[in-house]
Amino acid sequence: MNKHGKYDAYQMIIFDALASAGSFTLAAERLEVSISHVSKQVKDLEQRLGVKLVKVTPRQLTLTREGALFADACQRMIAVMDQATEQVLDSKAEIAGVVRIAMSHSLGARYMVPIAQTLQARYPGLALEVTLGDCRVDMLEDDVDLWFTTSKQISQGYIAQRLYDVGFVLLASASYLQCHGAPSHPDQLSQHNCIIYRSKTRDYHNWSFCRQGRHLEVEVSGNFVIDSAEAVLDAVSSGLGIGYIADYLLPKHAGAEPLVPLLKEWRTDLSMPVYAVYPSRKALPNRLKVVIDTVREYLNRPVDG
Repeated sequence: MNKHGKYDAYQMIIFDALASAGSFTLAAERLEVSISHVSKQVKDLEQRLGVKLVKVTPRQLTLTREGALFADACQRMIAVMDQATEQVLDSKAEIAGVVRIAMSHSLGARYMVPIAQTLQARYPGLALEVTLGDCRVDMLEDDVDLWFTTSKQISQGYIAQRLYDVGFVLLASASYLQCHGAPSHPDQLSQHNCIIYRSKTRDYHNWSFCRQGRHLEVEVSGNFVIDSAEAVLDAVSSGLGIGYIADYLLPKHAGAEPLVPLLKEWRTDLSMPVYAVYPSRKALPNRLKVVIDTVREYLNRPVDG
């Protein structure tokens, strides 16, 4: 090791944070150090290497050619360090440590508490840190180990393991049907008030159905559009209209006023996969494996289970 060797790994970690964050401010926040400390370490690094690694203007920070090469090397080094840590953790007999999870809000509200109870009963040394939300997750920026999502936009360098296919059910409350009647064909949905889910990434104004090989897509409308799957179910339960409801939400309303399935001769023709997303690596740590397996277990339980 050269006389500067003890600083190399530390400064590479700082430079990796700077390269991935794209600014001294964000890198400092991520590392929980001052901006001046990040700046000093990068300047020292440039002086030792004898090359300029970054170009800074009032508007942006960019890597030089040498900076981009060095950033790749830093990323590889950190990956090796992470893998070494995981190997040590996995060599222990017990499964322990912290798992940071991001999950869509409706999935998390429905499943995360019972999943946590099961995991902590089986593995007392395991701790979970969970963030619920429906926005796309930057796993590196947000420091997330596992992202459970229905998004198909997965960044390069990550694996998306398919756990479950969400189905949908067409439902209305008895009170709504007493006032407005029930549709006998999907085309008649245009005459009904439909509760619609719409978010930044999804817009369910078109509901699809299948019957004996025939596929039909119907454009629906209504006076209540919202970006929460749970709120869609609540609105349908309250008699506001007809809903195209994700099947995993149904057990939540056990014991409440029963909702009435509609158009039983037609099958809803939409499937939405749920993925477990994690960084690509040679071996998945055991503590992540058990979380994925437990989430899969709960997602695939019967609706009335």
